[in-house]
Order: sequence, then structure tokens, then C-alpha cells
Amino acid sequence: MKTITVIGGKLALICAVAAFSLGLVNAVTAPRIEELRRARLQAALAAVVPEGSAGEYEEVAESGVVRGYYPVTSASGEKVGYVLRLVGSGYGGDLNMIASYLKAGTVHSAVLMDNQETPGLGKEAEKPEYMRMFKGTGGEKEVPYRKSQLPQDQADAISGATITFSGIGKALNTGSEFAAEMGGTE
Repeated sequence: MKTITVIGGKLALICAVAAFSLGLVNAVTAPRIEELRRARLQAALAAVVPEGSAGEYEEVAESGVVRGYYPVTSASGEKVGYVLRLVGSGYGGDLNMIASYLKAGTVHSAVLMDNQETPGLGKEAEKPEYMRMFKGTGGEKEVPYRKSQLPQDQADAISGATITFSGIGKALNTGSEFAAEMGGTE
């Protein structure tokens, strides 16, 4: 019985030291991680804003695909579109995106942010050239979310990552509808 108590005590001490160490590392790194997230968000916003500047972020009450938006205004103060924070569903889980739309719901640009997609397949969506296939869709032209909606060369490029492509397309389509609704309320 004494041996079990000694082993249990040693394990408890090891767990306490490990927990303390992890807590200390988290306290030191958490501010830096948050700073990097903010910097990455600012870089993504700069990359997707078509013209003018993004206003204050506003959350969307429902917890669907569209999580929030930034109204985009031109230098003259006219509202020209929206930058939406979207969450789609991919092979590896959530696909967090930032996408800009014109008031009519046309996709101007999109950036895939946090995701857990497969390296070499779904991770290809992080590249700007991948997201360009969605530019100009939405509004009058349907946002593609099936391979059959793409030209053959683009359809071949997404082979092996169709779940990622579909998740991005569906999220961008929902964003397009949201932006068109918001643009129509002015």
C-alpha cells in the first residue's frame, strides 16, 4: 500500500509541475499569439478591401456562416461594400475566411484564414490564386461550389479537395446573399 501511495504522490507532483509549467508558458505566449492574430487580420483586411477603408466591425446576431462584417466606404464617404467574416465547413473542420463584397453581393476578394485542411490538398485554398476563381461571382453570377460549375482547368486544380472547395463556395455564396441584402437596405 505504501508503494502505491509513493507512486501516486510522485505522479501528482509531476502533474502539478507540468500544469504549472504549461500555465506559465501560456501566460508568456498568449499576448504574442493575440498580437499575431490581430496583425494577420489587419493584413487580410488590407488585402481584401477593394477601395476605401473598412469601418468598425459589427457582429451578426445569428451564429451561422456570416459572423460579422465591416462596412467599406470610399474616400468620399460613400458605402461601396462589405468585408465579411465567414465560417464555412471543410474537410478538417471550420474554414475561417475574410471576404470583401460589392454592395450587389459580388465577391471582390477572399482570404482563407484559420483552418485545419490537409496539407497539399485543402491547404492550397490559402493561396491567393486559388481564391481568385471566386472573384466576380455572386450577385448576378452564382458563386461556384461544385466542380461542375467550373471550367475544366479549374476543376482539375481542385481535385482531391472538393470538400474544401465546396465549403468555401457555400460560405462565399451565403456571404454574397448577406451583402446583397445589406446593400439593398441603404
